Amino acid sequence: MSNRSAAGSNLERQEIDRILRAKRQQRTSKACYPCRSRKVKCDNGHPCRTCQKRGHPHICVYDLEEPSPRKRAMLSPRNSNADASNVALPSNDQHPIRYSASPLHTRPASESTVQEDPFNYVFSGENTVISMLGSHDTDGSITHKASSVLGLQNSFSNYPFLDLKTPVDRWKALVEILPQREEILKYFHFYRTSAHPFNPILVDIDGFELVICQFLASYASGELCDSDKVSERWSSDRSVGQISLLLATLASGAHYSDLVNPERSEKYQSFARRSFQALRLANFLLRPSLEVIQSLLILGNTLQNNGQSDGAWALLGTTARLAQTLGLHTEKSISRWPEPMRPKAKALWSMTVWQDSLLSLCYDRPSMVSTRGWQLDSTTLESNLSYTDMMHYLCRLGLQINNAEERERNYLDFSLKLLAALDNVFKRVQPHLLSREQCTSLHQHLEHLALRIHVSFSVSVLCRPAIKRPPRTSLSPRLRVLRNRAKDSLVEAAKAFLDFETLSIVPLRTWSMVHTVLSSALLLCLWEETRHDPACRDLQQRVIEVFSRVGTAGKDANGQHDNRQWLSTRHVHALVALRNAVRDTPMREGDANPETQRGSPRGQPPQRLSDVMSGPGMRFGDVQPPGDFPANFDFG
Repeated sequence: MSNRSAAGSNLERQEIDRILRAKRQQRTSKACYPCRSRKVKCDNGHPCRTCQKRGHPHICVYDLEEPSPRKRAMLSPRNSNADASNVALPSNDQHPIRYSASPLHTRPASESTVQEDPFNYVFSGENTVISMLGSHDTDGSITHKASSVLGLQNSFSNYPFLDLKTPVDRWKALVEILPQREEILKYFHFYRTSAHPFNPILVDIDGFELVICQFLASYASGELCDSDKVSERWSSDRSVGQISLLLATLASGAHYSDLVNPERSEKYQSFARRSFQALRLANFLLRPSLEVIQSLLILGNTLQNNGQSDGAWALLGTTARLAQTLGLHTEKSISRWPEPMRPKAKALWSMTVWQDSLLSLCYDRPSMVSTRGWQLDSTTLESNLSYTDMMHYLCRLGLQINNAEERERNYLDFSLKLLAALDNVFKRVQPHLLSREQCTSLHQHLEHLALRIHVSFSVSVLCRPAIKRPPRTSLSPRLRVLRNRAKDSLVEAAKAFLDFETLSIVPLRTWSMVHTVLSSALLLCLWEETRHDPACRDLQQRVIEVFSRVGTAGKDANGQHDNRQWLSTRHVHALVALRNAVRDTPMREGDANPETQRGSPRGQPPQRLSDVMSGPGMRFGDVQPPGDFPANFDFG
């Protein structure tokens, strides 16, 4: 009996020692950062039960470096939300930036926290109550409480229009939309070579390619294949934003790819839907970032390039507001950002202006953005301006055209002044942009032709009030200057487009260029000064032939569709209107005065552009194809 008791005692002692050793090992394991900060129990789960219970599983992270004393003071419960935590995320900069994974805090732009964490606040102007409190708030506690009371601080940690209850649910949704290796290798190339050079929305494309390399490495290692095991590297808000940006570039690349329709359209729409889903998973509406803004701009541009320009206009409104939330619209608001981030912020706002200026000119709608918050780039005062430099200048010019009251008061003085300024800047571009004879590579040829199209469009818009004026027996010298410049710009736009189309698919897949050539050809056809000009008629016919050839591409001997270019329904309507107008105004040799022409097989041609544009049958949505128009025309 005693031996049995002794054996039992030894077993109990061994079990007790084992349990004690296990407890000691558990004490040496690190709790997650939120539990360590609160000094509460943590079960070391991913995420732990405590973080799940408190409703913030997305910030349950381990192995964070200890913050500096100053940062620790700023993150104390007295100064910040109890659920707030900064997550160190990978960055391509030499000095990594720490992005907040908590809801955005509303802080005045003058706070020193901006220097350490640029996205840990919502931008507020100097005249707001929050900024006024900030000048009297040494530790930030009053400002933070006031922003909550005033309803100026987002409180949802997840996108409010998705039903994702746990981080695992979010990760599974992300895994379902991740791009495959083959998709990245094929379609990003098309984005890099065809889309980005003429619309550089990616503000650091070299750095972003490093992110792609990291993504491909994680994909190859299997880190992105297990939907039940959340990847710490790719599950953060910023990483999901990077995935959304990658999918957006693939959508754009698919649009410029060598796929045939309708496969090309289906592929672009698939990437675009997945990109927008990733934006939702990143909570883009409540937690914007530079990656989010770039994704939205590329998605809007791709939507526009597929003929949905009005939808792109609507999406741009949200994009511009989110950019303003980060303070990108003013130089002062990002003055405390880390130095490597400031040029990117400036470039991204410039691309927002680029998108808005173009659509505003095409629709003659007021612009929603401005450049008043930024000092004029000194490069516009220098020589050797690049394609991008000149495009940014044209965008600022577009904002002046759209938002100027002076244009309504005296369009002659206004137009001539801006034309003189444009001519002065254009003289200082790089040699290959000024003269095609100076081009030494294919890329330089394409840049030269693209810039000619955009400059011609800007000039034609400036001169349109002179085009709309009815013809008179005598014109003032200044009005004659504008009318001559208008004619030259319309002709130049058509010529540049035709030259560009022989070298690349870019102009036929880019909405702004298609819009420019079709609007120019229509005006040449309808304007009394150019309607009977043999050179202008030849240009019109060549433009018609390009789009007719593209639209009527049938099937080859194997039954496969030819490589059709894209053409939206709206552009088809414009083309039909152009063909009708050309058909209804045949050349009459020997008639020197177009005003005296009478009669035609289809009736008398209109004599004034204003009558034509306001008459029946010229609204894009109402135009019907003529009887001889190809029945199998591709309507996009």
